Amino acid sequence: MRSPGIPHSVFFLKTLMLLAIAVLLPSAAEAFPSFARHVGRDCGYCHTAFPKLNDTGRTYLFNGYRFEAEGEWKAVKDLQSMPVSFEVEVEGLYDNIKTAGDWAEASDLKVEEAEIIAGGAFGKDGRVTALFSAAVQQANEGSFDTVIPKAFVQINDLLGPTGAGRLNLKAGIDEVGLPFFRPTSTPISNASFAETLIKAVSADQRFIEVNGSVTSEGDRTIAHRYRAGIVREAVESDNKLKGLYASWAATFDEALSFGAIFRAGNESIAGQDNSYQRYGVAAEAETGPFILTAGYFKSQREGAADGDDWLVEALYFVKRFTFGARYEMASFEGTEAARSQTFMARYDIMSSSYVQFEYRHRQDSDRIAGGGELEDKARVILVALF
Repeated sequence: MRSPGIPHSVFFLKTLMLLAIAVLLPSAAEAFPSFARHVGRDCGYCHTAFPKLNDTGRTYLFNGYRFEAEGEWKAVKDLQSMPVSFEVEVEGLYDNIKTAGDWAEASDLKVEEAEIIAGGAFGKDGRVTALFSAAVQQANEGSFDTVIPKAFVQINDLLGPTGAGRLNLKAGIDEVGLPFFRPTSTPISNASFAETLIKAVSADQRFIEVNGSVTSEGDRTIAHRYRAGIVREAVESDNKLKGLYASWAATFDEALSFGAIFRAGNESIAGQDNSYQRYGVAAEAETGPFILTAGYFKSQREGAADGDDWLVEALYFVKRFTFGARYEMASFEGTEAARSQTFMARYDIMSSSYVQFEYRHRQDSDRIAGGGELEDKARVILVALF
């Protein structure tokens, strides 16, 4: 326990100690090098800084891990081995949390995750895309959980030319969000209120959807990308397909993006199924070494207070370094707003390997986010993916 009177210099000293320990650890990464090997490019071809996709990467994603002009996909029987990547993440952490007036400190060092990712586009015409990932994550001391964050099959090109991905059918487990704003679309690893509180975007979702992309070229190049589907919800009844969603986004000249998302359905609250609506709008601008993102998200639930979330994020890239900052404010009717400020700095050891420092300060007097009234959290993360 610590009192509020202890200087913040102690906090920063411990943070620096964590950083020093992490630098001495074996280096590690997080990207999908198997995709880079497939297209004969390094990870920077599709990622500004993993996992941040540039517009080329978003095209590759929505077209079922293909480029329209590529035309060199292989049937499964022709592959010598499946396109596979392996990822290991090591994390050092320091938490200082105030709950009910008392401060509590904690620090740890753990293997956060080990993951295998396999998949790509298959068949002579790239008609089928499949992806599977399985991860072992450290839970409590000495215990581990096995999760499947992504596993899906997509049938490509139901309409339009081969490789264009104008209309596709997809089913399985993946994220729901916007092409440029998803739970894993930013180098900042701290989850946003848009995901944890408002739930306008979310990971690990089971769904079936239609998706696609259409690009128009003239005075300006505009890439339209859309998704619509039904999602499995955690409800009391046996009928689990209780949610639906739709999203659309447009990117102008690979630099300026706008998008909107809408979700509706039923979820369990206090043992009873209640309806909800969630929606949001966001924009992103890329200019030189800067990427600026802003969004507004809202949640309306039967039997619960409405919630709002405002988010602004800035990223700066220079050579092997990435710097980022995010400010977010969320509130529900009748509560004080929760505010979160996050800062990160990353050094790329290789295009798919990095060490990252991240610090988050959160103020939440009504504890709507489920933690303490005040929180300081520091993380040093090393990721390696091959």
